[in-house]
Amino acid sequence: MKKIWTIFFIATWLNLCFQTYTAATPIQDQNHDTIIWMTDTQYYSKKYPHIFENQIEWIISNQKKWNIQYVIHTGDIVHNSEQMFQWHVANNMMSQLDKSDIPYGILAGNHDLLNKKNYLIYEQFFGEDRFKEKDHYGGSYQNNKGHYDLLTLGKKEFIFLYMGWGIKKEEMDWMNQVLSSYKDRIAILNFHKYLHKNGKRTKLGDEIFEQVVKPNENVRVVLSGHYDDSEKLISDVDDNGDGRTDRYVYQILADYQSVSEGGSGFLRLIHFYPETHVLYMRTYSPYLNKHYHYSPQKHPEKDQFWIKLK
Repeated sequence: MKKIWTIFFIATWLNLCFQTYTAATPIQDQNHDTIIWMTDTQYYSKKYPHIFENQIEWIISNQKKWNIQYVIHTGDIVHNSEQMFQWHVANNMMSQLDKSDIPYGILAGNHDLLNKKNYLIYEQFFGEDRFKEKDHYGGSYQNNKGHYDLLTLGKKEFIFLYMGWGIKKEEMDWMNQVLSSYKDRIAILNFHKYLHKNGKRTKLGDEIFEQVVKPNENVRVVLSGHYDDSEKLISDVDDNGDGRTDRYVYQILADYQSVSEGGSGFLRLIHFYPETHVLYMRTYSPYLNKHYHYSPQKHPEKDQFWIKLK
């Protein structure tokens, strides 16, 4: 009996080591594309611009190595929307992606609005005029409060749909119209507030899920920040009403702003493998050159996991 338990513990330990190795070891494969997901850079814009700069420089310098095709930013670009120097920091950082021809999409969080409702300054820096001539830019809602980008990864067509702070019926109607127009593309939805740190959807998240996610069969992934945590909620959806699951929707929260220095540079790398139609999402800080914020032994799927798109 003692021998059996010894073998069990050794096998468990080796499995954990393998999980840690495979997640932290570079997956350099020319048959995959990479998407970078940034969020809640507010404290970088306010106090730690060198970390913001480090993130952007890493993305640019690794563009070819990792086949980086796109960058997502899910809001709270700045911390104090009335302090213009923070906008200039953020603008200077994101402009480096423009100069390197790296497509990206962005939305406004609550900290990006004056009095949590006025988009005026956000529009000056990240309004429709900044993006409308770019090949990937599909269209805008109210001067880039919402927008969508169209990309092809591998041979698969995607739509990345964004909607900033202050989502009501009109915004959901617009999102449904766009998703209906591109129903043959895999949809990844991006919001600032959607999934709570308790791993459940917020009240607004429930409304979006019922009114936007469920009616549109092409929605596979929903990304959000706002709450400082890392959570994942997988919901099964029966599209045709036959009582069987037709798709899984992965709803993901990732926000590291409560870590030292406003986040320590942690961001998400999303690798797409076109041959198997899966995404591999993992966490990395180029500033610390460190994989994982949360221990992979204690939280094996908090900072890295697979997403099946089929």
